[in-house]
Amino acid sequence: MESVPTLELQVVEELLKRRKDAEWFIEGDFDAYVERIEKPYVWGGEPELLMASHVLKAPISVFMIDRSSGNLINIAKYGEEYKKDEESPINILFHGYGHYDIVDVVSEGYQKVEGGISESRSSLEA
Repeated sequence: MESVPTLELQVVEELLKRRKDAEWFIEGDFDAYVERIEKPYVWGGEPELLMASHVLKAPISVFMIDRSSGNLINIAKYGEEYKKDEESPINILFHGYGHYDIVDVVSEGYQKVEGGISESRSSLEA
């Protein structure tokens, strides 16, 4: 798997490469947005997840925890064109306040794993 700084740079390059297709969903000035996300302390969001799916040539599924049931719900899918029959997508947990963690499928449930901007390990019920 790619290191975080390398992947971040590749995501920015992919966004620039796909500017015509991506510019419409970037809020504000595209060039200012790119300049901002090139900084190492700036977190990515939906546009970066879409570009990461292209860079990694892998589907990415985004989940949130349903506050009422505690279950995970799928809120977005990126890179469906890269889906392979036996392979699971890269699963991301969105906390609802601008923070994502990578989630690993573990038997019947999910487990948060370290990597990128993630926190310490903890189990989540599916």
